[in-house]
Amino acid sequence: MQHGNLNSVWLPSLPDGQAKTFQAGEIISQPTQAVNQFFILRNGQARIFLCGDQKELTIGYLKPDSIYVTHTRAWIEAMTETEIMCWPLRQLKALITARSELAVTAMQEIGGLLHNTIDIIEDLAFRSVESRLARYLLLEHEQQQSNMIQLSGNTEILASLLGTSRQTLSTIINRMIKEGILQRAGRQTLVLINLNYLSELSSS
Repeated sequence: MQHGNLNSVWLPSLPDGQAKTFQAGEIISQPTQAVNQFFILRNGQARIFLCGDQKELTIGYLKPDSIYVTHTRAWIEAMTETEIMCWPLRQLKALITARSELAVTAMQEIGGLLHNTIDIIEDLAFRSVESRLARYLLLEHEQQQSNMIQLSGNTEILASLLGTSRQTLSTIINRMIKEGILQRAGRQTLVLINLNYLSELSSS
């Protein structure tokens, strides 16, 4: 559920949105809120997670220029100080009704929100934890355009995103470091040493 470098032709056609700022740990959106809206994350970082039976499952992250629609059962939590620009969903519906030529572009962009969630479901169903970690690292490598990867959150949050426990994830990362596949450059920073191995692992 991440999008970057939005270049939407439909966004300027909307009325001015409402700017909101959230501190780390504050909830940006929850399933019980009365009014559905969509927003663009301008600054900061937020995580998308499901909550049930006193457990949480992280299903994605929002970074600057991410767009999100709040009509799902997911929660959104600010991980750092985060600024969003938001609009009531009815304003998007009104725009599409009045400007039908923009409907396809808007729906394609918003519909793309499902892509990352489907990837996560497939990973949980068909891939090992090692493979999921490799896919995550390679995706971050592509998005950050660097072999030095800044991880999204702490080990517990990353483990939730990958559908495993913190202990299992730490064991796998430490093993990959010993085998020369990764190198730790900071508390939340990994250097990808063997991209070929990670690529093979991600498709296994």
